[in-house]
Amino acid sequence: MINGVTNPAHATTPSPTRSETSAGQEVGSTKERFGQTDAVELSPAAREQLERDDSASVRTKLVERVRAEIAAGTYLTDEKIDAAVNRIREEMFAVA
Repeated sequence: MINGVTNPAHATTPSPTRSETSAGQEVGSTKERFGQTDAVELSPAAREQLERDDSASVRTKLVERVRAEIAAGTYLTDEKIDAAVNRIREEMFAVA
C-alpha cells in the first residue's frame, strides 16, 4: 500500500501544507495531507465472534490468578525455574 492507496497506479504525492519541520520544510498531518483517517471495519461474522468469544474473560482470570500467586509468593517455583533453564539450554546448544 502506497500513500494509503491500495492500487499503486492511483498513488500520488500530496502537496505540503502550512506546518513546518525543524528544517523549515512545510508539512502537514496525515489527515490534512490525505484527507482521511485510519479506520477498522469488522465484518458481521467477526462481530458475532467477538460477542460469543469469552477469551477476554478467560485472559482476565489468568492474569488475576498469576497476580495472586505472585503476591502469595507461590508463582515462582523450583520446577518452573528448572523448566525455563532447560528450555534456554536447549535453544542455546541445539544442533541445527
